[in-house]
Amino acid sequence: MAQHFKIRTYHREPICVPGYYLSGDFLGKATVWNISTGGWHLQGDHQVRVGMELSLRIELAPHTRAIEVEQARVQWVRGLDFGVRIEKIGALAAKRLGQLVGTSRQESYAVRR
Repeated sequence: MAQHFKIRTYHREPICVPGYYLSGDFLGKATVWNISTGGWHLQGDHQVRVGMELSLRIELAPHTRAIEVEQARVQWVRGLDFGVRIEKIGALAAKRLGQLVGTSRQESYAVRR
C-alpha cells in the first residue's frame, strides 16, 4: 500500500481551547487541538466535509480579543476531527496568530488590512 506524505510548511503549536466554526448552514462548537499560521486542527460537534468554507473563532483567555479567521477551507475530515487551511484573515488577527505560534513570516493567505 502506497503512503503519501505531505511536508508541513508551518510550525504547529499544540493548544487546547474552545472555538467556533461557522458555515452558511450552521454554527458549530469545537475544541482546537493545534494551530499554525497556515491552518488548524479542530474537533467539532457538527459534521463538515472536505472543501467546505468556514469562518473560525477562538478565545484564548478572558478579557482578551478573540482571534477570528474570515475564511478557512476544510482540508481533511476524520469523524468529527478536521483540519482547515486559512485563506483569509484580518491583519490584527494574523499578527496575533503569528505571535501565538512564534513566527512572523508572511504566509500565503489573504490578509485584510
